[in-house]
Amino acid sequence: MHEETHFIMKYSLKITISIIILFLTIPTCLADPALLISSYEMTPSILMPGDSAELKVTITNAETTATTTTTAYYGSLPTIVTVETNAARIENIWVTPDGDGSNTIRPNDNIPSIGDLAPGASVTVSFLMTAHENISEGLYYPILNVDVKTYQDVQYPIPIRVSDLSASILAKNVPSKISTSGSTPITLTAVNKRESTVEDVTVTAESNGNLRISPQTIYLGTMDQETSEDIMFYLQPTELGSYNVTFTMTYRNGENIHSDLAHFPIEVITNSDVSPVIYSMPKTIPINSTERISLEVYNAKTEDITGAIVVPETDMTISPSQYFIGAMGPDDVFTATFDLSAEDIELGAHSISFKVIFKQDNEYFESPVVARSIQIINPPPLKTDYTAGILGVSLIVLIAVIGMFYLMRKRRRR
Repeated sequence: MHEETHFIMKYSLKITISIIILFLTIPTCLADPALLISSYEMTPSILMPGDSAELKVTITNAETTATTTTTAYYGSLPTIVTVETNAARIENIWVTPDGDGSNTIRPNDNIPSIGDLAPGASVTVSFLMTAHENISEGLYYPILNVDVKTYQDVQYPIPIRVSDLSASILAKNVPSKISTSGSTPITLTAVNKRESTVEDVTVTAESNGNLRISPQTIYLGTMDQETSEDIMFYLQPTELGSYNVTFTMTYRNGENIHSDLAHFPIEVITNSDVSPVIYSMPKTIPINSTERISLEVYNAKTEDITGAIVVPETDMTISPSQYFIGAMGPDDVFTATFDLSAEDIELGAHSISFKVIFKQDNEYFESPVVARSIQIINPPPLKTDYTAGILGVSLIVLIAVIGMFYLMRKRRRR
């Protein structure tokens, strides 16, 4: 009995030692997670030189099972050895620049240890990417690196596009010369030549003291790729001269602010877009008499005007005191007539002038003044009409001649 017990204990010890050796010699079976880059997004999608962008990358553990179980057999009896999770332990994520790293796109930081990423789970990380200000346009491929403990690292190229195309201002209808009469509209075109949307598009005018521009700012907001939009400003000069009108267009590409300048030379001249033209006017008026003056008012603007009034100014008596025309469309012509009286006025030269007051864009303007000089004279002396006397004398002479002819003929018959 003692020998049998000793044999059993000796045999059990061998089994135990064998199991321990089995545990030590069987390799540990860890799952090899299938990490992949499931998606990425750049904001903005296309960079300009010097721009920064947010790169969002989503990393997914594509493993479908949560754990892996390793089973060892001793004889015919199964023995559970270990159960390992299929999580991926991410120790570092970083981006390396494309090429030699000069004049290219570089990340501003890296992502340190994230920890375990469970099977089927995803994690999104962000990088701030900056394009060098001297970078050439084209397609770049910085490499996303994912360091996974124990297993194969992930390397994934991220395509990033750089474009020199910008948004800008173009002249659509900008006259080289304008007059001091009222306001002159000009039309500009805001163009987004980029292949991506730009935001907060604003066009601002730089006004000069003698050349006011309204409105001061026009906000366009978002402009889609490869689109354009016409905008209108009004120029209101107060003095003659040459001006350099400047417009600034600002916009955002992502969070990056850009601007474009446009300069247009403008000359302000004396020609009037709305003015009176004297059509008929006498040079002299006899005192205490009345003469008629006719004018034509022409709207040479490309815009409607309203409330047009012809206002005369003179020390003589004129009727009406104002001539109301009202609304005038582009290229409209109206005739205005006045009666000028020389009653109770001194002899000599007197001046008379006309101007047009009109309304445009809720503001009133005056045309240049058109002035003339007119002479007040004495009436010419009355001429005596001798016509009736001459006719009477002629008739008497004729009767006398006829009478004498009759008497002479009668004497001859005797």
